[in-house]
Amino acid sequence: MLFYVGWRARPGTGPAEQEKSLEVFSRWQPPAGLQIQGMWGRADGGGFCVAEADSTQVIMEACAPWGGSLLDYEVVPILDMKESAAISAKGIAFRKGG
Repeated sequence: MLFYVGWRARPGTGPAEQEKSLEVFSRWQPPAGLQIQGMWGRADGGGFCVAEADSTQVIMEACAPWGGSLLDYEVVPILDMKESAAISAKGIAFRKGG
């Protein structure tokens, strides 16, 4: 299953918290069952990755080191656009009564 995982520093985060977040990242390794497809930093701070995971538990384990007060996360399951469009078409057909 593919996931978009975005993160940003929590409001009010200062230099000490930013330094701690980078220190944690330098030691972090993806847990078993998680494959990072790509990881990018944002010019306005924070970043995101696309990850393939065996389960949502694996995603939670991957994010846990930054829990508490370091980062806010957005985790969204994602699909290939062709698959997404096909599912959306089924929803439209259902709403039309077909």
